[in-house]
Amino acid sequence: MSNIEKEFEKRIMLTSEEYLNIVSFYLKIYPNHPFLQNVNYYFDSDDLFLRKNHVTLRVRTINDIKSELTAKKKGIDGDQEINDDLSFKDYNLLMHEGVFPEGEVKKYLLSLSYPISSYKNIATLYNRRLEIEFEDHLLVVDKNTYSDIVDYNLEIETKNDLSLADHYLKEYIKKFNLTRGEEKYRGKASRAIGAATKKIN
Repeated sequence: MSNIEKEFEKRIMLTSEEYLNIVSFYLKIYPNHPFLQNVNYYFDSDDLFLRKNHVTLRVRTINDIKSELTAKKKGIDGDQEINDDLSFKDYNLLMHEGVFPEGEVKKYLLSLSYPISSYKNIATLYNRRLEIEFEDHLLVVDKNTYSDIVDYNLEIETKNDLSLADHYLKEYIKKFNLTRGEEKYRGKASRAIGAATKKIN
């Protein structure tokens, strides 16, 4: 199954104390709310063609029961995201043999006029995620582990309005007295690939 959609998200980094404070606050309200356990495998070429062109290529496993292949292209008014569900067979062929399954992601990659055989898994990020869904936005609180780094971030996602996501982000900054709201946010892929390639190089 494939889908193509626009993402409207705003994000900031958190300190470990801020992360624990937010998680504790919502677990008191929703004590049985589950965490998601995700693993993100980021793909690129040796010369980081995708990263240089503001494209993220990712395989994500969710709770060890579902896998999806995603290509994300950054945009000024929201990111375009292309998703293909991966069968167990497709996942193994891609991860172990570099064979991309037929679907919308492969079509997009072929449109870039760069050898699709050049893409390989170059960074892995382990993500523990708490998602709280409200009527008009989704609150996401993440703990991320990659290379020898652990960091934390908060994301606000809305269905069709980037300014609304920005509004709610400012509300959460005020509500939890968050200190890192003025920093320029670097995405998970950028952080993980940057750390991995520095290790390699």
